Amino acid sequence: MNKRNVSRILAWGTLCFVFVYGGQLGAATDVRKMLPPQSAGSEWRLVGDNYTYLPDTLYNYINGAADLFISYGFVTLAGGEYRRGSDERENVTVDVYDMGSTLNAFGVFQSKRDPEVRFLTIGAGAFGTEKYVFFYKGRFYVEIQAYVLSSTTSDVVMKMAQQVDQSIGEDSAPPSELRYLPDDNRVAGSEMYITGGILGHGFLDRGLLCDYTIGGETVKAFVAFFPSGALAVKALDHYKSYLERSGETWQVMNGLGEKGFASQEPYHKQILVAQQGAFVAGVADLSQSSKGEELLKSILRTIQKP
Repeated sequence: MNKRNVSRILAWGTLCFVFVYGGQLGAATDVRKMLPPQSAGSEWRLVGDNYTYLPDTLYNYINGAADLFISYGFVTLAGGEYRRGSDERENVTVDVYDMGSTLNAFGVFQSKRDPEVRFLTIGAGAFGTEKYVFFYKGRFYVEIQAYVLSSTTSDVVMKMAQQVDQSIGEDSAPPSELRYLPDDNRVAGSEMYITGGILGHGFLDRGLLCDYTIGGETVKAFVAFFPSGALAVKALDHYKSYLERSGETWQVMNGLGEKGFASQEPYHKQILVAQQGAFVAGVADLSQSSKGEELLKSILRTIQKP
């Protein structure tokens, strides 16, 4: 092979690399700007260089945990390790994940959230201790973890979290999609963005899930998102087929969305489900399906709002 052909092949390979990964590499550069500076305070300094990971390399960093992030649309990760002086026993790791959207970042955050740990006023939502802080803001999800901190440096995690929060500089509002979940009787903190199957059903691939209290009972409400109304109708038909295969009989419910039904559900007591445009919404774990009608109608009204 002559030198001219080799040059052409190398040039073509470079062009392909830039086309495939250029956007992600640019995103990684932006995320690095969110990290604390090389000198994070008078004593804490960055060890070496920042590191970055893309979807096809994230497994090298967090192994099996990568699946969760990738399922939520992970774009890139930038991080760094900070050390206090020369003492290798005291270090802080800061990881900033670009999840592509506020909804995706919220989904990861809620999946990690520990209700037993103190909630913090950082970003759009945060929890943690003096050993770690996890939070999300805009399209970013952040994990800051400290190792073997002495009592004199116990505030470093909080300070670094505040630095990253300020560096992100975006609106601290939660994802706009939460408007589909009515406020009345909603159990605060139970909101989840699910990928891979609401209530364990693959035909309800992505959407919101939340607890509500109705007449002293705790029930689950969901809103599944689809690219089109036709796919939402198809998902509703899949739900009916699943119930029929399970030996259940569904009943048409007129006045609930464009198509609605009620049924016994094998693992979720009584359910009410309705399709509205490109959405499928429902209420599960009901002792009686009629108890969920007002909640489902309220959800459908929020879906119809522009």
